[in-house]
Amino acid sequence: MEIQLPWGKDILTASLPEAWRVHLPERADISRPVDKSGADIVQAALDAPIHAAPIPRRALAGRRILIVVDDNTRPTPAHQFFHLILDGLLASGAHPDRIHVMPAPGIHTAMTEDEMAEKIGAENLARVSWSNHDAFDAEAQHQFGTTSRGTPLVLNKRLAKSDLIIVVGMIEPHLWAGFGGGLKNIFPGMASAMAIGHHHGMIAEPPYLFNRVGLMPDENLFRKDLEEVRRFVAADIFCINVMLDEKREITAAFAGDPVAAHRQGVDYCMKTAGIRLDQPVDAVLVNSYPMEINFKQSMKCVGNALPALKPGGVVMAFLRAERGLDDIPLPDKPPPLSVLRTILRVIGKSNVMRFLNLVKKDLNVEERFLAYYSMRLIREYHLFCYVPSLSESEIRHLGFFHHCESPQSVIENGARKLKKNARVAVFPDGGATFPLI
Repeated sequence: MEIQLPWGKDILTASLPEAWRVHLPERADISRPVDKSGADIVQAALDAPIHAAPIPRRALAGRRILIVVDDNTRPTPAHQFFHLILDGLLASGAHPDRIHVMPAPGIHTAMTEDEMAEKIGAENLARVSWSNHDAFDAEAQHQFGTTSRGTPLVLNKRLAKSDLIIVVGMIEPHLWAGFGGGLKNIFPGMASAMAIGHHHGMIAEPPYLFNRVGLMPDENLFRKDLEEVRRFVAADIFCINVMLDEKREITAAFAGDPVAAHRQGVDYCMKTAGIRLDQPVDAVLVNSYPMEINFKQSMKCVGNALPALKPGGVVMAFLRAERGLDDIPLPDKPPPLSVLRTILRVIGKSNVMRFLNLVKKDLNVEERFLAYYSMRLIREYHLFCYVPSLSESEIRHLGFFHHCESPQSVIENGARKLKKNARVAVFPDGGATFPLI
C-alpha cells in the first residue's frame, strides 16, 4: 500500500507492508462554502460575538487598545481578516494612535517587521504601532497576581495599561493546553520566562500528564491555570479564534468572550479535527503538516497522535521543520538512546524531572521542558523520524529518536519493531488533527 503525505509544495510517498492493518481515519468535511471567503466567515463571527458586544458598538474614543496576535509559529492567516478588526475599532471611535499590536511569542524568537507584515498584512501594519514582547525583560513586566495553583502572573505591562485587549489566534490541538487559542495568547504568550516556567511545571507533577492533546478545557488543570489570568487583568478581553482545514483555509471563526467563544471553538475542533478510532493501535504514522515552520512545531504532530497508541507503541514521524532547530539551542550530546531509555524506565515517570535537573542543571525554561518531554517520549515509545532539515550533528545531540535517511526507511525501521499484522493509523496532516478513541 502506498501513502502520500503533504510536504510543503511537494508530496512524500512511502510504501507500507501489505500485512499491516492500516487505518486511514478521515477528517469531517469542513470545506467552507464556495461563495464565502475567510474574511466573510470572520466578519460573521464579529457581527454576532458570543457573550460580548460587537466591536463597532463599543464607545472606544480615547481608549487604549492592545491587539495580541499569535506569532509566526502558528499558521493563523490573520492578514486575511485583520482589516476587519481595525475597521471595527475605528467605527467605535478608537483613534489609530491608541491602537497597538503585539505578537504573543512566550519565549519564542521575536518577530521581525517583515514577519509581522506577513502575519497581519503590510497594509494593516502600516496603520498601527507595534512591538515585540520580551519574556526576559523584567522592566517590561507587571505583577498581576497569583493563580490558585500558585503560578505568578507576571505579564507584559501593556496589558495593565490597556482598556480593551483583543486576542487573535487559532484553535488547534495542543500538547499541554489540550487546545490552542482563547486566553493562551495572554498567558503564557505575554508572560515572563519565570512565570512560564512555573506554569509549565505542572506537566511534571502528579498525575504526570506530559501529553494532554484533546483533553477538554474544564478537565485540564493546565488550561484552567492559564485562564485564571482573566480575573487579574482589568481590561475587557475580546477573542477572535479561527479554525483551518488541511489547506490552511479558514472554515470557522469564534468571536466574543475569551472563554465562552473558545469553548464553542473547542467543540467545533473536536468534531472536525478529532479523528475517531475504535481502539488504540500498535503504531502511528504521522506527518507534521501544517505545523512545520521549525522542529519544535513539527514535533507537535507526534504529541497529537499519542492518544492513539498502545503503551510502548511505535511512532513513525515525518517532520518537515522548514527552519530546522530554529530557536532551540543545541543541547549537550546525551548517552546512547538504549541506555537512556533503560535509566528512565528504572527510575519511573515520577522521577524524570528530578533526574533531568540532576544531569542538566543549566537549562533555561524552554530547554528544560522540551528535554522533559523528550525524556518522557523515550521512556514510553519508540520513535523513528525523517527530518531532512537537521544536520547529523544536530540529530546526535537531540538524541531522543532514531533518525532515518529517507521516508521509506522510516517505515522499514518501524516495521522491525512491530508484529507482521500490526494495526497502524496514518495521520497525513498530523499537525492539525488528533485521534479520539
